[in-house]
Amino acid sequence: MLHDAASLPNNVLVEADTCIIGAGPAGVALALALSAAGRQVALLESGGIGPEDEPQALNEGMVVGGPYTGLRQTRWRQVGGAAAVWNTWVAGLAYGRMVPLDAWDFSGWPFALTHLVPWYERAQRFLGIGRFEYDGGAWSSASRPMLPLGAGPVVTRIYQFGRSGLFAELADRMRAAPTIHLYQHATAVGLTLDGSGARVREVSVAGSDRSRFKVRASSVVLAGGAVENARLLLLAQETGLAPSPFIGSCFMEHPRDYSAVLEPDSADFAARMGLYDAHAAIDGTLVCGRLGLAREAVREEGIPNASVSFFPRERPRRGLSRLRGWLGGRAPTGYGWSTDRDPAHTFDAFRIVLNLEQAPRRENRVRLGPDRDALGVPGAVLEWSWTAGEQQGLERLRQLLVETFSRSGIGRLRIVSGSLPDPNAHHHAGTTRMSAGPGEGVVDRECRVHGTENLFVAGGSVFPSAGFANPTLTIVALALRLAAHLSEPSPPYPRTV
Repeated sequence: MLHDAASLPNNVLVEADTCIIGAGPAGVALALALSAAGRQVALLESGGIGPEDEPQALNEGMVVGGPYTGLRQTRWRQVGGAAAVWNTWVAGLAYGRMVPLDAWDFSGWPFALTHLVPWYERAQRFLGIGRFEYDGGAWSSASRPMLPLGAGPVVTRIYQFGRSGLFAELADRMRAAPTIHLYQHATAVGLTLDGSGARVREVSVAGSDRSRFKVRASSVVLAGGAVENARLLLLAQETGLAPSPFIGSCFMEHPRDYSAVLEPDSADFAARMGLYDAHAAIDGTLVCGRLGLAREAVREEGIPNASVSFFPRERPRRGLSRLRGWLGGRAPTGYGWSTDRDPAHTFDAFRIVLNLEQAPRRENRVRLGPDRDALGVPGAVLEWSWTAGEQQGLERLRQLLVETFSRSGIGRLRIVSGSLPDPNAHHHAGTTRMSAGPGEGVVDRECRVHGTENLFVAGGSVFPSAGFANPTLTIVALALRLAAHLSEPSPPYPRTV
């Protein structure tokens, strides 16, 4: 059921089994899974069902340090969260790329990849994508073969694509669910804890018209993203939550490097690259090949985990030749280029895009700033930098790729050496990191805030490490896992009264 916060009586008390703050992919997956288990859910979303400009002003914040675009530009308040504005376009539709973390990315987590695999498989079904298989060999064919890389540190893997439009459909499902009460234009502005600081008694909520109401629930889940989750916990430290130096720390992004161009050795190279373009596999799954790194390369070479994507560079064309190309149905140089009728004539090289891992560092953090937003809440400040050591790892990675392409006879990789990556992937992670104990992070392996009984966190903010991977698949897997925990026949904690 859908409610608008402005239509509620001022200071009304809403009760539920679980209160979820944030209706991005984590909050939506969690709400639907809890509803299926018969739980009453209050889902708070600061934005609306559709895109609106006004709620985005609440994302304003300061950035200190490196060349980061900003906190308003890299977040989105709406049902569906950032998934509502995914901008990977294939055949006129918007998608997000799906991929799991690699096994070695779990070295800092309190469990291994094998533990999360069943939840990844459920996340695949929830997102409407294919089977849980990401090795390139399982998706290649005679018409779309893998690159002849040979044995070495670089291997072919794939992305799967999830539709942005799925979240509009899921919003309709939530509106029809009698056990989900979705409150739009409802911004959580504070948590009230009991005298011991171990339980959240109430969530304070502000409407877009500045009206206020409260939510009381057996369990409270922060699912507002890495910046907002940290901000709410930092505010809660001022009202009784046990302090932790890890709240807000270890912020991670996925910088992207655009410095390299591959000049192939063979004229028909583009015609043999179809696997590495977005295309429908035999089972209908939309996939795209990419290059990944073997575990040994990351460990022994001292390089960040990364993913290599290919986008063709168009040959210079003029006048009628260019016009005939477009009229003839030639695909643009984004995804879909493999449908071009004469790729050898159309494209002369491939632009390389590297998605990079950023290691968790305590000094990259979110803290509260001196300014307040329109609802009177202290704004967030992001302290972020890209270090000389991280740049050195990127340079070693670039050189590894140069050697790989040359050794396999694929072509010459030209690189603008020393160029810095673009940090703005909009993949925030790490500010409420998961850990075995409170001395190493913010939440435990069940995503419960250390030292509390009924406060949980969902989303990328719980990642102890983020690898290179687009985070949505892992976010949904963890949300479904948390829903199972909160749906146990005997609730883990008694209902607040």
